[in-house]
Amino acid sequence: MSSLEGNKIAAAILVGGMITLSVGIATNFIFPSHHAAEAPEGAAEPEAKPAAPAVVEPVLGLIASADAAAGEKIAQKCQSCHDFTSANANKVGPGLYGVVGRVSGSHEGFAYSDPMKAHAKPWTFEELNHFIANPKAYIPGTKMTFPGLPKAADRAALFAWLRNQAASPAALPTPDEISAEEAAFKTAQEAAAAPAESTSEAAPAEAAPAETAPAEATEGAAAPAANAVAMIATADPAAGEKVAAKCKACHDLSQAAKNKIGPHLWGVIGRNHAAVEDFPYSDAIKGMAGKPWTFEDLDAFLTSPKDYAPGTKMTFPGLKKPEERAALMRWLRDQSDSPVPLPQ
Repeated sequence: MSSLEGNKIAAAILVGGMITLSVGIATNFIFPSHHAAEAPEGAAEPEAKPAAPAVVEPVLGLIASADAAAGEKIAQKCQSCHDFTSANANKVGPGLYGVVGRVSGSHEGFAYSDPMKAHAKPWTFEELNHFIANPKAYIPGTKMTFPGLPKAADRAALFAWLRNQAASPAALPTPDEISAEEAAFKTAQEAAAAPAESTSEAAPAEAAPAETAPAEATEGAAAPAANAVAMIATADPAAGEKVAAKCKACHDLSQAAKNKIGPHLWGVIGRNHAAVEDFPYSDAIKGMAGKPWTFEDLDAFLTSPKDYAPGTKMTFPGLKKPEERAALMRWLRDQSDSPVPLPQ
């Protein structure tokens, strides 16, 4: 074996080990009773399939030529939760002035999640790239509800602008850093593709029993999604109150009915869209003015806010489990001076 081939194999093993370790650490964040060093061998394995993020495209080589003005526009999505000015005040999220190079979980006075505090790494451009691509995949358990920026060009533009929001702007990536990131990306792609190739080769022998299953598969595919509205009458409002904790950073659910980042939600069921006085709704929600928030409308919105109202300011990705939506709506109907009747 040549030394070049040996180096390639060693690199692949190293990257594979790093990926395994990353998944293990993420699992340790969720289950803090496990020591980080033990997690790869213990709790990480069952979580690996659903939690494994896609290989993130590199951006270091794009930042120097990226349009900072475009990055500033992208940053507007973040300004309701983060302060980018030199005041660096904490809001729903921590202040982000000077964030490039700052250690994660270290901004004074902010109540970080345990996973973010445990991450404790400097926010290099490479770290930021992985986090902003998919926050919950990179640091499971983070409080960050923003779903991420999937386009490498958008992330590069954001970083080009973000690096200048500091008393001492972070240095641009060096050629060596760019080359190292691209090499790691290529190796990670190859490592991620290898299991898929071996699985596809082995699949034909296992696929034979499928001849007996078409009827069952067809019935399963045609089955409608569970109807959360039909579950509301028997749902547990106490469970719904726990689900509502996800909303309290941005919405007031109390009788005080104060607007925060989002409009207050006291008496929301039965209330018309865009009806809260003095709240600056998005055009998407304003366009539905006069339409009441029925249980059916809320169910559709809570499933996927951006699908229900494209252009909404709501960054929360939604509740995919119908039982969670049903419990939330069961509890939410009681947060009103005149609760609406339960659906029959």
